[in-house]
Amino acid sequence: MPISIALLLCIPLGFLFYFGARWGIRFVLGRFEQGERRAARLFGVFGASLIPLIWCTGLIEESFPGRLGTTIGIGFFAVATTGLLASILATLKERK
Repeated sequence: MPISIALLLCIPLGFLFYFGARWGIRFVLGRFEQGERRAARLFGVFGASLIPLIWCTGLIEESFPGRLGTTIGIGFFAVATTGLLASILATLKERK
C-alpha cells in the first residue's frame, strides 16, 4: 500500500484511539475532567502517528543493512513511542 493511501488511515485510527482512551479513562478512573480530556487527545495523536512511525522505522531499517538497521529502527520507534506515552502519563498525573 502506498504511503499516500496509508496516511489517510491516520485520521480514523486517531479517532479510534481517542474514543478508546476516553472510554478507558472513564471506566478506570471514574472521571473525565480537563486533564483526562487532554490525555485522551494526546492518545489520539499517538494513534494517528503510528502509521508514519512504522513507515519511518521501515525506511530506517532499509537504509542500513543487516542488524544495524534493525537496531536503529527499533530504537527510533521505541524512543518516539516512549516520548508520546510519557507525555500522556504526565498529563494524567498532573493536578491543578
